[in-house]
Amino acid sequence: MNITTGHITEKNGRWYAVVNLYDTNGKRHEKWRSLNLDAKKGTKTEANHRLNQILEQYNLGDQYLHEGMSRADKERNRTADMKVDVYLKEWLESYKGNITKSTYTSYKRYMDVHIIPFFKEMNVKVKEITGDEINEFYAHLRSKGLKGTTCQRYHSLLHLAFKSAMKRRVIPTNPVDQSDRPKSVQFIGSYYNAEEIKQLIECTKDDPLHIVIVLAVYYGLRRSEVIGLKWSAVDFEGKTVSIRHKVLQDEDGVTGYDVMKTKSSYRTLPLIPIVEQALLEERDKQSEMKKAFGRSYCRKYEDYICVDAIGELIRPNYVSDHFAIVLRRNGLRKIRFHDLRHSCASLLLANGVQMKLIQEWLGHSDIGTTSNVYSHVDSESKKLSAEAISKALAGQTDDS
Repeated sequence: MNITTGHITEKNGRWYAVVNLYDTNGKRHEKWRSLNLDAKKGTKTEANHRLNQILEQYNLGDQYLHEGMSRADKERNRTADMKVDVYLKEWLESYKGNITKSTYTSYKRYMDVHIIPFFKEMNVKVKEITGDEINEFYAHLRSKGLKGTTCQRYHSLLHLAFKSAMKRRVIPTNPVDQSDRPKSVQFIGSYYNAEEIKQLIECTKDDPLHIVIVLAVYYGLRRSEVIGLKWSAVDFEGKTVSIRHKVLQDEDGVTGYDVMKTKSSYRTLPLIPIVEQALLEERDKQSEMKKAFGRSYCRKYEDYICVDAIGELIRPNYVSDHFAIVLRRNGLRKIRFHDLRHSCASLLLANGVQMKLIQEWLGHSDIGTTSNVYSHVDSESKKLSAEAISKALAGQTDDS
């Protein structure tokens, strides 16, 4: 990029700035600008000062105005000429204020791990990218072993980023709309049956994750919801548990949020007697630990239920890692910690609880999510359908 230079000159008793401008081919041409200053004694210093102001404006970008183009138009052109990887970085930082810290951390991870490296190597500009390049990116993700559902998250993020460019009229259409949205295979999780759940709870009675597992099993809570559950959310008199806080972990450590995943995630559930008993035992144990460790006991997380022996909050990543160790040590079938949530739902379905009620229990935003995830385990409703059609056709023959 050429730095704009210039000098002052006197003409007809007035000072003018003569500015050296360069076109896209690097060819120089001069532009005269009046400094609105009489060329009399003592005004040359002021004229040079005004020249410097003009040159500074040109070099900072205000030169766009002299070319008959508004600043907004020039900014659009600047963005259109950006390399895609540079634009995506800039867009994410500008969009940061519209999303939660946890969402930003997730988006940044997607950008840093796959998106930015791929498009940096591709070396394509924003104004040049089409659905073909986006499809190449999806093929790259699949070559890395990413599943359809994960690829769809990248698809959504790219669509959001280029939608911003389209709204600002940087590009006429969203290139992501021209691509083939990655297809996903319906997720079928691993579930524990009632006997396996009982065995899991029994063998973890002396494990740090015991209360975590009990809460996850009976309420189908997400990991962030379990760790975020506070004593103040448990009403022992009214016999309710309120889910209204979560804890997430990122590179900066653990952070608590009162902003839940969706509005439906805020829910108040009955305090199940066996869970109440487990909570009371946990409260007594924490009281004993406070006495035993005295000043060494961490008081920062006193309102949180899921803490370790010295009062430190149990970290989300520890839950997932230690849960795998617990299963291995006890010879239990391998599942993910999140599959306890699926196990809860499958047990409710197997015992005749309606899908709408399960949606509310789990805190799904709409029943479609619940149906899509758990319809294949809705064995009892299928049995009822089978019985209904059998009764309807009982005694009927091919001739009737």
